[in-house]
Amino acid sequence: MPSSGHRLRDVEHHPLLSENDSYDSAASSPADADAADRVWFIRDGCGMICAVLTWLLVVYADFVVTFVMLLPSKDFWYSVVNGVVFNCLAVLALSSHLRTMLTDPGAVPKGNATKEYMESLQLKPGEVIYKCPKCCCIKPERAHHCSICKRCIRKMDHHCPWVNNCVGEKNQRFFVLFTMYIALASVHALVLCGLQFIACVRGQWTGDREAEEREADVGAAAAVGRDEVRLWRPPLAALDEPLRRLPIQATADETQERGPRVLSVRPSRHSRTCPWT
Repeated sequence: MPSSGHRLRDVEHHPLLSENDSYDSAASSPADADAADRVWFIRDGCGMICAVLTWLLVVYADFVVTFVMLLPSKDFWYSVVNGVVFNCLAVLALSSHLRTMLTDPGAVPKGNATKEYMESLQLKPGEVIYKCPKCCCIKPERAHHCSICKRCIRKMDHHCPWVNNCVGEKNQRFFVLFTMYIALASVHALVLCGLQFIACVRGQWTGDREAEEREADVGAAAAVGRDEVRLWRPPLAALDEPLRRLPIQATADETQERGPRVLSVRPSRHSRTCPWT
């Protein structure tokens, strides 16, 4: 806030305008003042980009909360209630942002430092008033000149690029509402993100446990199958052993009964008599 000495220097070095001064008084005409009250928009490139980014961020947050976290939920009323609350906060935040951006923050009319205006103020003797050397206007108390808006703003707090406007006497309540709705929507989104994270971790944990249980069941079934095979193998082996030994024993028995084989020569049936007998 400028000091009293600086404001007094403004009075000393920048006297009030007279009737014959060359300042264009059309800027302070009632028609232009009414038009300025009706339409207020700051043509600042950085401010317009920041305002568009603000809208895009709010819309993206609404998309993520609605379509990523709430619609896939199996709980119907959980999705409906939280969706309605978050969307209402988003709409209120955007409407407050729009009102803050398009509302005159309390601009002082340009070039009103004239003799006629001074006389209309009905100042008391010794009362001091201050004049802005940049926009040639009488500065009320707590008014400051904004280099971006190029106007003196009553009860100016600051120039916010995210709303592309100054925060002053007439739009301060909309700015406070905008910040409040954004804060509530952010807290709501963080709570939903925390619940979504817990649900994902719980689902992953449950899925891992179910997979482990399935693997354990499969392993147990395989072990039971192996045990059954082991239980059934001895009878089969006992049945196979006599079958494997039977031909060998039969061959040995035949050999013992018949004795050793002896080669013998038998006479042919065509020879009736044997020559050596």
